[in-house]
Amino acid sequence: MLWRATQILLKLLKASKQQILEGFDVQRTSGLADTLKKYGHLTQAILQYYKSVLPEDHSKCTGVCPPFDEFVKRCQDLDKMTVSDVFAIQLMQVPQVTEEIAVAVLDLYPTLLSLARAYSLLEGNTGAQEEMLRRQSNNVINAVASRNIFQLVWGN
Repeated sequence: MLWRATQILLKLLKASKQQILEGFDVQRTSGLADTLKKYGHLTQAILQYYKSVLPEDHSKCTGVCPPFDEFVKRCQDLDKMTVSDVFAIQLMQVPQVTEEIAVAVLDLYPTLLSLARAYSLLEGNTGAQEEMLRRQSNNVINAVASRNIFQLVWGN
């Protein structure tokens, strides 16, 4: 869809005798007002294209071209850290724990609390606790990393 819109815009630009240089279209404007006007026309062309190919209610249900304030809110939400993000950072501070191992742990236990609960079910069997992550991950998490993570969560 976006590729088609780009092709249409390029045709519009060529029709208006704009110069294409190394894949970029060079548009000369006489100043800020002219530049803003040019951007306005391009934006309207994109909107018109999407209105012609998408049903009116389609953009509301799929999130195509959200309103600007909604777009800004979505971008701000991406910056928020989750409990799992913090847990991953903690895990990667443990010796022998790589990013791959941290992700494998998060796949099994998305939070520190969920991992601690799993260890508590094996309380009294330190060997089983130390090996728990290695066994559950089919050796994606090596024995040393499994033991070190156990020590982080359950250590003395």
